[in-house]
Amino acid sequence: MTEEKWIEKFNVEIEDSAKRGEYTNFVRIQHSPLDFRLDLARVVQEDRAIYVHSRVFMSPQHAKLFLQALQDNVAKYEKQFGAIAVGTERLFEAPSKQKH
Repeated sequence: MTEEKWIEKFNVEIEDSAKRGEYTNFVRIQHSPLDFRLDLARVVQEDRAIYVHSRVFMSPQHAKLFLQALQDNVAKYEKQFGAIAVGTERLFEAPSKQKH
């Protein structure tokens, strides 16, 4: 049974606390023999800080399924909108000092 058919058997409900969502531009991933931990965060360059707003634990099996789903969705996105350019060298530069 495909994932789409399987998931149709469930009602997906979004809790009130999650409805607005959180913007994430940084993820720290750690793992143990039992699980993966994803710390979802926002980098605020002005503060020179990384603020973790969510910590997600998942089993190794769910982590692999998540990876496959993400890869599938990135491929679909790029087919519709074009390739996603990735250049991380500038993402985390310190903000330039403004001259007064």
